[in-house]
Amino acid sequence: MVVGWKEYMHLQELSDRLRIAKLDTGALTACLGVESFEVLEHGSAPKVRFKLAKTQAEPNPEWQTLPLLGWRTIRDSGGHEESRPLVQTFLQMGVQSHRLEFTLTSRSRMRTKVLLGRKALRAFGFQIDPTRTFLLGRGSSSAMTEGNNV
Repeated sequence: MVVGWKEYMHLQELSDRLRIAKLDTGALTACLGVESFEVLEHGSAPKVRFKLAKTQAEPNPEWQTLPLLGWRTIRDSGGHEESRPLVQTFLQMGVQSHRLEFTLTSRSRMRTKVLLGRKALRAFGFQIDPTRTFLLGRGSSSAMTEGNNV
C-alpha cells in the first residue's frame, strides 16, 4: 500500500487523540517524542514513565507508564549518538494496527513528534510516496474518525 511521507496515526494505549507521524526510510527505529521521562526501577521489571510531546489537540498529555524493554543507541543524521529507552505499544494507521517498538526522546525541535522508521514501515507493508501526504486519511477507529484534531 502506498502512503505519504506524513500520515495520521493513533497510539491506542497512550492517547485518544490523533497524531501526525513522519515516515522516514532513512531511520531504522521508530521514535516517540516526549516532554520528559524517568526510569522506575521497582522490582525485577523496570518501567519507564513519560509524557508524550504536546500537540495543539493535546496540550497537556497525561503521564504514561510502560515496561522498559532496554536501551538503544541511536545515531542521528549528524552522527551524534544518544542512548534512549525502548518501549512497545500499539500504533494504528488506516485500518491496520501493530504492536511496535519505539525509542523515547525529545523531539521539541521537530515538527512531527512521531517518527516511523523502516522496521515499522515493514510491519505495515507500506511504500512511501515522498511527494504526497495523508493518503490514509484519518482511519477507521473511533479516535481516528471522531474529528479529533492533531
